[in-house]
Amino acid sequence: MIVYDFGQKINKEIAIALGFFDSVHIGHRAVISKAIQYAQDNSIKSAVITYSNNPFEALGEYQKLIFTFEERIKKFKQLGVDIVIAQKFDKTFMRKDKTEFIDELLNAYNIKYTVCGQDYRFGEGGQGDVDYLNNYLQKRNIRFEVLDFIKENNLKVSSTNIRKLIETGDMKKAQKLLGEPFCITGVVISGKGCGKSLGIPTVNLDFLPDKVRPRQGVYITKTIFDVQSFLSITNIGSKPTFSDNRENIETYILDYDGDLYNREIKIEFYDFLRPTKSFQTKEQLINQINYDIQAAKEYTF
Repeated sequence: MIVYDFGQKINKEIAIALGFFDSVHIGHRAVISKAIQYAQDNSIKSAVITYSNNPFEALGEYQKLIFTFEERIKKFKQLGVDIVIAQKFDKTFMRKDKTEFIDELLNAYNIKYTVCGQDYRFGEGGQGDVDYLNNYLQKRNIRFEVLDFIKENNLKVSSTNIRKLIETGDMKKAQKLLGEPFCITGVVISGKGCGKSLGIPTVNLDFLPDKVRPRQGVYITKTIFDVQSFLSITNIGSKPTFSDNRENIETYILDYDGDLYNREIKIEFYDFLRPTKSFQTKEQLINQINYDIQAAKEYTF
């Protein structure tokens, strides 16, 4: 898979999926799979366009991303996408007329097929919609397809709803709508050694500024690195027993005692175990962690 900046010439015929694809949820996957299938059937390349930054900042909204650009790149690759077109969402891009955006898209790329969701909007103020896009592409003999919303319990599957589920700790529902577990990817950093002092060594990650924050508490997770997956439990947030109010991600990996410092790992979240607690003694905390570990071992994935 190759990543191109928006406007960078690609000398290949492509089938393109249009959208932001913030969460790469089951609705997004349906759109992307259409582009992949058309590309495969017609011996051309599949492409996805997505934003390389957090567009909510340019819009003046305090909104975190479910998956960062780097995480989305990995997911697109796993889905089988050939090309990712990275568009920076800034004030200049926001002010582009709907026709200007489509003209730039068609001038830069040899597009044979385009697909998007029913709610796709583009151009200043979202003035461009699927009807405009359909008329525009028809005149240029480019096949166009619009996919209807995917619904769960009569509600549209959306990144907004998934973000709320993550923020409230409902990882099981989030996983159902995402099509896979919510995850956090990062490089292991040095911690304060609190877990090690208890005989339960942990690995620590920092939150990326644009990443959505799950509800504070302890989760059943899996930690993945070097194509290996280990059962784990993860604490999100502070460590009140140690008077540490910093927000971080601390994970105990079962059946692993290696050194992961400075290495990239992925943590998949499966279920919320309990909220963050303050314990009077270290012994009480150790007992609770052992209960958490046992709950993880007995969990049905």
